[in-house]
Amino acid sequence: MIKLKDLVPLNLALEKQKFFASGFSYNPQFIYEKDIEEKELTKYGKPNFWYLFLAKRILKKYQQSAEYLSTQSITQQQFLTQEEVNKNIFTHLSKYGLEEEYQIVFSENFVSRVAINLKNKEIKIALPIKITGEEMPGILAHEVDTHLLRQYNYEQQIWFKKKKKFGFKDYLRTEEGLAIINEMISTNQKLAYKSAMNYLAVDIALKEDFATVFNFFYQIWQDPERAWTWTFKKKRGLANTSQKGAYTKDIAYFEGFIKVLKYLHKHNYDPRPLYCGKIDTDDVNKAEKLKNNCKIKLPIFLQNNFENHQKKLKELYANHI
Repeated sequence: MIKLKDLVPLNLALEKQKFFASGFSYNPQFIYEKDIEEKELTKYGKPNFWYLFLAKRILKKYQQSAEYLSTQSITQQQFLTQEEVNKNIFTHLSKYGLEEEYQIVFSENFVSRVAINLKNKEIKIALPIKITGEEMPGILAHEVDTHLLRQYNYEQQIWFKKKKKFGFKDYLRTEEGLAIINEMISTNQKLAYKSAMNYLAVDIALKEDFATVFNFFYQIWQDPERAWTWTFKKKRGLANTSQKGAYTKDIAYFEGFIKVLKYLHKHNYDPRPLYCGKIDTDDVNKAEKLKNNCKIKLPIFLQNNFENHQKKLKELYANHI
């Protein structure tokens, strides 16, 4: 089974340099430490026609919105410093008493801007910092209020590390779908355009080369660095990126977003049962029956103003389905 670190090419920096020097036409030739099979890259499935239709509709609505037009006029983004990022994360962790549980690690070797290693209890931040002050609340909602809290609560359950024995399903789509919802609400986003865009890009990457995927993102963002990062995440794992093929994990995010929205619509827009651990929406009843007397941690926004959060969830559902 491949890990994300296996998908980082040994010659990533050099191939990026060649790509930019070519005027965005060169298809990188990556070298990996391990051989990676196609079935490992597509284990998350492939795009579905209905979701592709929905993703195209969402992206079109976004590109016609005032939010998109305003981003096109931004020429310079002000990124947070390493100290500011560290302080923001530490302060947020302390709200849950988890500031000593996780270590915040910065490195130029990380591909993703922010990632969590739950096993090693690390929050990994890529250098140089590419996070703005406006984005920080969304990152905290996604990583801490979703991934960390669900992991903490999972560790308190009698079925911790025994999910196969108890018959629990894979939870990735629910996990990432809930994280996207929390991120959107915290930053007042009305449309899941990022995950919709990524879904469409996976479909393109499965059929086209690196340069074509890059062009898709560049036409939207007009930002070559951002387009490179998003394209690389789709074509990583391939040695010769002129060939069709993709790492399809991103489809789980968009499909999970829709899955969780539908679950919330059917259950009075109450996400609290999803916080008993790392579970799929289909396993909520099972988890409820197996729960012990442990006190789970809920996000601050569900503790302080639950009704307001419900209202925002209803609006999200109406905007997408």
